[in-house]
Amino acid sequence: MKSTVGKIVALAVGLLTIGVLAGHAQIMNQLDFKMSQPFTVANTTLAAGSYVIRPVAGAGESVIEIVSATGHPGVMVDANSVQPDGQGGSHLIFNKYKNVLALSQVFPSGGNTGYQLIQGHPEQMAAKTETPTKQTVASTSK
Repeated sequence: MKSTVGKIVALAVGLLTIGVLAGHAQIMNQLDFKMSQPFTVANTTLAAGSYVIRPVAGAGESVIEIVSATGHPGVMVDANSVQPDGQGGSHLIFNKYKNVLALSQVFPSGGNTGYQLIQGHPEQMAAKTETPTKQTVASTSK
């Protein structure tokens, strides 16, 4: 009986730990950012302008949406958790190739786990022949 209770307690603690760690990657409300040039998210190219990143309701933590500040156009993209990159504050990391600027990572706040976006076809094609440089863009959490 004691070993069964111990196993249940250990399982509960493990699940709570996973839930707390997964919660660090969540975008609570939204992130706002501005881009001075067009950029790619997955298979969609978005124009220069102001944008909002927010979680997709009902999709869990693995899908985020990037939309213009006016609400259109937008794109949903799959993402995986990624460890903090050591930079402070909310920020985005773009992979810059010769002809493609692709949103790669989103960090909702300094020091917390972020999102690694799934590469779209334009970035996959560019990565076959080029090594990207990293470009960081500040964002604000709301």
